[in-house]
Amino acid sequence: MRGKRSLLRMAAWLVFSGSLVVLAYSTYQAVRAPMEAHQALRQWDALKRETEGGSAARAADENPLSSAIAGKLQQTGGGGSPAAPARTAADGELLGEIAFPSLDQRYAILEGTGNEPLKLGAGHYTGSPLPGEDGNSVLAGHRDTVFRNLGKLKAGDRIEVETTSGRYTYEVTGRRIVDENDSDAVQASTEPLLTLITCYPFTYVGPAPERLLLTAKLIEEAPAT
Repeated sequence: MRGKRSLLRMAAWLVFSGSLVVLAYSTYQAVRAPMEAHQALRQWDALKRETEGGSAARAADENPLSSAIAGKLQQTGGGGSPAAPARTAADGELLGEIAFPSLDQRYAILEGTGNEPLKLGAGHYTGSPLPGEDGNSVLAGHRDTVFRNLGKLKAGDRIEVETTSGRYTYEVTGRRIVDENDSDAVQASTEPLLTLITCYPFTYVGPAPERLLLTAKLIEEAPAT
């Protein structure tokens, strides 16, 4: 009997210890993600300071961009034809920042939509035009970090993007919720547009089955100083 009680106590202790480990890891991840995103933004601020007054220098789990959407984008890019973007960037390269004035939030933009870029900020889909260029520039972000408040933006709200090429102001024109397998969710364009993509619903537990797409048109631009 004493041996059975000892085994029960040991099993309870193992369960309790395992729960503590899971809780500690979840807390670590929740704290680390904002810190990493803030670090990328500090790097962008440092890059801006280094290039002020001179020529601009180039900085060397669940994916919002589903395989269906990404597959179609590989065929069309974001422009009106399969032509390559005017400029290209290396995967993980720090491109600039995106700001949402109505939300009082700003985040770094990095090249690529893989795990590493999306840990640090909004990821630019490689193959779509860069912000400010003609065509549909596509940015993806996680629903629990950089794009967690995307659903609060409404038509007419401003989105400000700054890169080493200039400053661009977009105006939100609409939003759509589509199935993650909707390959035609992102439409090609010959006009300078911005499409932001994140997983949806925001509170869904596990891999979300839908995507929220926010579209915006370019209304103002200024070259880099």
